Amino acid sequence: MVVALDKSSTVLVVESYDDLREALVALLVLEGYTVLSVATATQAFEVLSQHPDMPSLVLLSLMLRNPEDQRFLVRLRNLDLTSRLPVLALTADPDLQAAPSGTVGLLGKPVRTEVLLAAVDRYRTRH
Repeated sequence: MVVALDKSSTVLVVESYDDLREALVALLVLEGYTVLSVATATQAFEVLSQHPDMPSLVLLSLMLRNPEDQRFLVRLRNLDLTSRLPVLALTADPDLQAAPSGTVGLLGKPVRTEVLLAAVDRYRTRH
């Protein structure tokens, strides 16, 4: 039996490395997601402020020592968006061992494709 999956959700990808951002976008588009992508957390906040429909998930490349990433998470919490907008963190930072406050999960880089896609499907909100 073939089950049609609802993959019409929008994912906002926040990744500073162009090649990795493009690869994430291509992968998610192939899976049927609509994807918005930006290089920085500041740009992500601008997109969220201007986009009329809330994405179903933010895929955030996170560095513990990057104050911009931390401010982004704090701003989402202060606006009470974290209850409606799940943030899934990706990191290569060896000091980041647990999902930080304001995120629903943490995946280490490099991440296997099937693990990433399962996490995106698990954590995205269904609109």
